[in-house]
Amino acid sequence: MGQIQQFIEYIFNALKIWVIVQPWEAGIRVRNGKKIKKLDKGIHFKLPYFDSVYVQEIRLRVRELPMQTLTSKDLKTITLNSSIGYSIRDIEKLYQTLYRPEMTLQNIAMSAIAEVVYTTNARDVSPELLEKSVLSKLSAEDYGLNYEYFKVTNFAVVRTYRLIQDQSWVDSGFSLNEKK
Repeated sequence: MGQIQQFIEYIFNALKIWVIVQPWEAGIRVRNGKKIKKLDKGIHFKLPYFDSVYVQEIRLRVRELPMQTLTSKDLKTITLNSSIGYSIRDIEKLYQTLYRPEMTLQNIAMSAIAEVVYTTNARDVSPELLEKSVLSKLSAEDYGLNYEYFKVTNFAVVRTYRLIQDQSWVDSGFSLNEKK
């Protein structure tokens, strides 16, 4: 029964001649793979099989970046977390420049942080310095996004401890299983 319902919904959606863009969304319609038209809030008509419609929310989005552990210029270890807040300003520009905006922003921000930490002594690295660096790096290119904020949420200069395990070398390579 569920498969029949899914099939009917698929046929209905394939033949639907309208799309509704909510007030907090923006969209683009691509006709025949050539002509692009921006869609604002409201009801918009489309031609089935000739038009592709892409709708995105333009409200604030927050991306929490994974923890980074970096080594400063003076060989001290810095561990930090951060987050970035952004919104879509121009959906057409976004679709023409980025494939995966979240991953791209994450990679740009994390590489900007790493660049600052690697070239600066630990005592000179501060969350404010990192925030300015990331925002200037993101603002250097126009992806159709507004960067609301970038914040370092956790920052620590830490000592690094390395555990030495009982390790044995064998002719075929490195082995942790065999003891000698």
